[in-house]
Amino acid sequence: MKLNLALAALIGMVAMVHGQQQINQECFNRPNDKNPMECCRAPNIMPPREELITCMQKFPKPSGPPTPGSPPPGHNCMAECMLEQQGIMSGGALSKDTATSKLVALVGSSSEWQAVARKSIDTCYSQVSSLGGQKDSLGCSVIAGSFMECMPSMMFTNCPSSAWTASAECDQLKAHLQKGCPLMTLFKGPHPH
Repeated sequence: MKLNLALAALIGMVAMVHGQQQINQECFNRPNDKNPMECCRAPNIMPPREELITCMQKFPKPSGPPTPGSPPPGHNCMAECMLEQQGIMSGGALSKDTATSKLVALVGSSSEWQAVARKSIDTCYSQVSSLGGQKDSLGCSVIAGSFMECMPSMMFTNCPSSAWTASAECDQLKAHLQKGCPLMTLFKGPHPH
């Protein structure tokens, strides 16, 4: 299994839909220039393209930059749409069981990746459960954006040793995420705030 362009697209989208919390500015100081896609050979966990397009049409990317220190408008709505399309979220509530079964199915028959999927869901579900029924200014679930931010980071930091590239640079990237920084901060590109 390899980290493919589909997962890169997911990571790019996560950058657009990152969660409600402000990101610590220290997170934007990458520890090195290593491409994180070279550190973990992960299975494709992308939802079907049609579902992505449906949500992107429903919640188009804003034309201008977000207000400094705030997430882009519609980020939670986009995440909520994607999770609803997958049957993982309904009425603003996440179904941990559905999320687990969907992700376990996406990672395939590897027992290592199935364990990573379960651990990631458990961790992210616990983190977002404290948010309750919070809604953003557009009336969308804050849980959705936060869950979508958490999942790629957990999958990366829990990458099985058989899929991990053992190097000081990759270990630095993992340590960066373990400080609470989102995966999107490891990719080069314009500063989102």
